[in-house]
Amino acid sequence: MNYYSFIIILTWVTLMILSLLVRENDRIVRKDAGSYYLTYGVIALAALAEWLGLSFNGDPAVPVRVLQSVKCADYILTLLAGGALIAQLHRRSIFRILIRIVLAVNTVFQLIAAFTGWMISVDAQHYYSHGPLYNVYIALYLILITLVVLEFVTYGRSFRRQNKVSLYSTLILIVSGIMIQEISGGEFRTAYLALTIGMALMFIHNTEFTQLAADDSLREQRFQIMMSQIQPHFLYNSLGAIRELCDSDPKAAGDAVAKFSRYLHGNMESLNQSGLIPFEKELEHTKLYLELEKMRFESALQVSYDIACTQFSLPALTLQPIAENAVRHGARGKKQKVGTVAVSSREYADRYEISVADNGPGFDPDAPAPDDGRTHIGIRNVRKRLQHVCGGELRIGSDPEAGSVVTIVIPKKRVKQEK
Repeated sequence: MNYYSFIIILTWVTLMILSLLVRENDRIVRKDAGSYYLTYGVIALAALAEWLGLSFNGDPAVPVRVLQSVKCADYILTLLAGGALIAQLHRRSIFRILIRIVLAVNTVFQLIAAFTGWMISVDAQHYYSHGPLYNVYIALYLILITLVVLEFVTYGRSFRRQNKVSLYSTLILIVSGIMIQEISGGEFRTAYLALTIGMALMFIHNTEFTQLAADDSLREQRFQIMMSQIQPHFLYNSLGAIRELCDSDPKAAGDAVAKFSRYLHGNMESLNQSGLIPFEKELEHTKLYLELEKMRFESALQVSYDIACTQFSLPALTLQPIAENAVRHGARGKKQKVGTVAVSSREYADRYEISVADNGPGFDPDAPAPDDGRTHIGIRNVRKRLQHVCGGELRIGSDPEAGSVVTIVIPKKRVKQEK
């Protein structure tokens, strides 16, 4: 028992560390985090119930009813721990439904059989032995393992080859640990240790896969954002304005060409930016865009800046799409002659904020964009990128009488972690 006590302690400590890792991972949504905590909690309780059953076996100081109750909990939680394994897969399937049915049947069966002698019988020396219906439990146990394996195999089909190997290897480890314990008749208590190690590997697997999927999504979003800025509509208008300057003010035309070139170079460069960039760089890129728009609209567009802080970082192509939205759907989206766009930044104790305000007619951020022949990249994409890369958020305020204000919030904690 001494060696098994150490195994249980190691299991609990590992589950506690896994819970801390889940808590510290800002990319795990609350619902998924809850499934992790529930799974780890069930495994911890199941291991505790098995350990107590072994500790109480043959101890005359422990009442028979207590021993029966502990073993009942052991038989219920053992299957629940195996069933909780599929909660890490975060998907719905027919196998998941069948697993829940097996777990429900076993729970009801164990509660009925707990004090009838069907599952265990206790002799005069307080030692328990298997009852006449113990094979029913074994049958449910084997059905559950089969369903879990089928669920894993089906789930793994959606992965690339290298991800399948790690996923199936984890499953083999867990099943092997369970089978070693069962075949040895309990002499080697390896089930919960293997299950806990498997949980750690599943956490690594899920985190890596989620990161890969998020990186693919971010690359696609960056590409879409870049293409949205160099569509023919924007190119033609900017080049048309430069062409007019060539006749009226050649020097200004030369400056405009230089700005336009720097702007396009900035968009191309942003494709390779997967993390954070200095705010000053993003602000410079945004200023180039707004200057090109001012070149087109002249005095009909007024832009102002109130930059109180610059020493922080944010995802590439975050501020510029918000400024573009302010120009296209805000300042230039109303009937008055002069539209305004104001860009500001502020530092607070726990965060940085960048705001883009316009005097437009206001808008509904959830409404579909107008079909103007141009790829529209909604502010929802910017919000997703902020959340994924730095744990930031996007706050939107819109008033038909006063215009709109979009605020980018960058938490200091995550900015420091990403540096």
